Amino acid sequence: MKLKEEKLSATYPYQGKILKVEEAQVLCPNGNVASREIIRHTQAAAILALTDEGKFILERQYRFAYDEILYEIPAGKQDENEDPIQIALRELEEETGYYAHRMECLGKMYPSCGYTDEIIYLYFATELEKREKHWDENEFLELEYVSLEELKQMILNGTIVDAKTVCALELYLLRGNQQ
Repeated sequence: MKLKEEKLSATYPYQGKILKVEEAQVLCPNGNVASREIIRHTQAAAILALTDEGKFILERQYRFAYDEILYEIPAGKQDENEDPIQIALRELEEETGYYAHRMECLGKMYPSCGYTDEIIYLYFATELEKREKHWDENEFLELEYVSLEELKQMILNGTIVDAKTVCALELYLLRGNQQ
């Protein structure tokens, strides 16, 4: 059975700094024409970082879209021509002040495949060296350090609802890591 749709036309009614909105007309496998609205978003990386003391680094950060303060692992978007591992190394240092001497790719995730093409690459960082934080001008966050059991409990009790954090931990555990 054919599943792929064919793009017939597209317009871009909005283009911002990190995303643009595409309105497309597609030909469906059954021959019908349908509309698709897609948010085109730059790639990103997220980092599950483990300190030498056996603690995972979390960030508490206000997220305007949800009007909530959320717990998340460090993450950020791609600068021009950056490879995913470069994004991860840069963002970890900028947001936490740690440089990772060991960075392992856990995989990638599609945060919401129904309406965006965003890809978040997930990494596990160890052998951390303390350096300086370099927050963006309008970036405000607090760091917290939690054990594996605390991290699991925060996900189970709904304290952590961020998808990239949940996915990174699950991939970490599926690879046999129990700390």
